[in-house]
Amino acid sequence: MSKRLGLFVMVVLLLCTASAVVSAKELSVSLPGNGGYTITPGHSTGIIPLTVYNSITQGQTNWESKSVSSYITTLNVNLNWGNPSNSLQLTIYSPDGYVFGPYYDSSDGVTDGRIDLTIQNSNGIAEGTWSYKVYGYSVSGTQTYSI
Repeated sequence: MSKRLGLFVMVVLLLCTASAVVSAKELSVSLPGNGGYTITPGHSTGIIPLTVYNSITQGQTNWESKSVSSYITTLNVNLNWGNPSNSLQLTIYSPDGYVFGPYYDSSDGVTDGRIDLTIQNSNGIAEGTWSYKVYGYSVSGTQTYSI
């Protein structure tokens, strides 16, 4: 009987650990081999200047980009469509070859029609063109967005 109880406790602990890893991966990522980048939920408040304004439909993919031309250690990425009943997916490609995501509405900890992320690297964010793949994951009609 005690062997079964011990096995049960081990299984529960393993499941809890696996669940914590999945949650951490969704909300904050800093894995080996990622060039020193850390992705965390953003803290953008107020009005965000629009870099790109576009629209998307179900199953459509749009590519957007941002140029980083000077040394910085933090890059804010804010995909905002404002309608949580539609779902967009965001994948981020760095100019030095790293891929982050895909991220969904709840990836920043809030389901609000927005994916607000902060990318940090104490060695510096790669200079060059950062590419953003925006995918209409579950969209009714046409959804506008800004990033």
